[in-house]
Amino acid sequence: MPLLPIFQSYVEHQVPRVLTQCDRDPDSPTFGCFDRNYWHYKIRDFPSSILQQGAFTLEAIRTGQVPSLEPTPQGDRWAVAALNALARQVDRQGRVDEYYPFEAGYPPAAFGLYAAGRLLLDWETHAPHLAAQVHREPLRRLAQHLANRVEAGATNQQAAGLAGLALAAKAGLVPNLASRIQVLATQLFQAQHPEGWFNEYGGPDFGYLTVTLDALIDYHDATGDERAIAAIDRAIAFLAPLVGGDGRLPSTLNSRNTDYVVPYGLVRAASWNPTATWLVETLFRDLDQPHHFAWSTDDRYHCHYLFASIVRSLPYLAAMQPAQLPTWSEALWLPGCGYAVYRPHAQPWTAYVAARKGGLVRIHRHQSAGQPPIVEYGWRIRQGQKGWTSNWWSADWAIAYEDNSLRISGHCPRTSFHVPTPIKHSILRLLAFVLRQRLIPLLKRAMIFRPGSGTGPGFERTIAWGPGGVTLHDRLGAWPGGRAIASPRQNLRHVASADSFSREELLPSLLPPEPVPLEQAQVIKVQWDANAIEAEGDRGHHQEISR
Repeated sequence: MPLLPIFQSYVEHQVPRVLTQCDRDPDSPTFGCFDRNYWHYKIRDFPSSILQQGAFTLEAIRTGQVPSLEPTPQGDRWAVAALNALARQVDRQGRVDEYYPFEAGYPPAAFGLYAAGRLLLDWETHAPHLAAQVHREPLRRLAQHLANRVEAGATNQQAAGLAGLALAAKAGLVPNLASRIQVLATQLFQAQHPEGWFNEYGGPDFGYLTVTLDALIDYHDATGDERAIAAIDRAIAFLAPLVGGDGRLPSTLNSRNTDYVVPYGLVRAASWNPTATWLVETLFRDLDQPHHFAWSTDDRYHCHYLFASIVRSLPYLAAMQPAQLPTWSEALWLPGCGYAVYRPHAQPWTAYVAARKGGLVRIHRHQSAGQPPIVEYGWRIRQGQKGWTSNWWSADWAIAYEDNSLRISGHCPRTSFHVPTPIKHSILRLLAFVLRQRLIPLLKRAMIFRPGSGTGPGFERTIAWGPGGVTLHDRLGAWPGGRAIASPRQNLRHVASADSFSREELLPSLLPPEPVPLEQAQVIKVQWDANAIEAEGDRGHHQEISR
């Protein structure tokens, strides 16, 4: 089935949900704001500026890309109001907030300017009467502030900031930024790993990688810098061999735990790269079905870039080249990110291991089999109120790879849950008022990176694979008073866009369901037999626990 009607069906179903996020009352002082919790529910006392990317959806409606909504003057006013709402949110130093007041966050500045710059550039050419209505001075301050900052840990944010600066400069919003844009662009392209991925807090993340592709396409539109095209092609070459026979990426292997991808950059790249066409057709073939991952993405992230990326893809779907099915070797080892992939030619399944995530394992069966993936999410260890996990992206895991096996060893990192309270938020606001953007690295250290947290039980996992299946040997060190349980799908590394509902949460784990006491060291063996006849309730594996 052609992709255009599939995309259009999804857009028709979802566009009312996105428009509901926007203040559409022209007499309202918050006209054009996309933070419904602020302007409507009034449960927040400041707007989250990153949500103004909803302007991309308004522009799609304004230009007739949404079939059921005719372009009207009212749509023009909404689009202008969205950019002016962003302008109102910029303070005197060019800063904007996302999660708390006085944050001066990089993501809301980068993605906000990205949306504003793209629309302004398009309006300068095709709708100058709209460009003339935009309040430019605050957006100019936003661009100048952004030009003096760098986000090296989350490349998708840096790519969005680079695209925003390039678009704003070409639209005439800010002059004399060419040399700074070149410096930032060079830093970005040099940061791409030879394997094709960009750093997202220590490793690759499929969701954020495709967000980076979206931004690189628009950066190329603004500058003609061919390094962007080469970077996009390398990223596509990285993604393609990671797609399983079921047409899905192994999302739980991600460094930042996202379980979605966005299509705009891939769709644009498909005009010259047939592998990109194959990725779009494979990953979005069932976008119009409620089981597709897009349907479970929460309102905040759905509104501010997943839906925007989908709706922006509509005009370019017809320009995609015919798809080219990639060719793969039976085994793939990517030492830079620690991914091992085994795809036996004679078997309709693919096995994955994320060595830098504690050896997390997934097995995808071919979509023709109609079977869900085989999954496990590592271990959690509880001792009273304290907790540790093996499901944690870290450079501290020791990794040894051989042709048909992989061994991961180290100590489980300490984890914790962060429960908000009024007192905590009061302290956060006070610290943010004093420290501004200097507070952000401290919060990331506590909630994301947690250096030095590998203080828990010793853990060693050996994974072996072959045409007959996959075997896991886990050794959990003694931890008196503790017990190990198979982890749920949720990962305890904080990522705002992660943890959308997945049907995988209802699947049984490869690991034993009963708690394992750690009064002394335990060895757990799990074997998945690819040749087993999987009757209902039989997933072709067995488990053994020994001391």
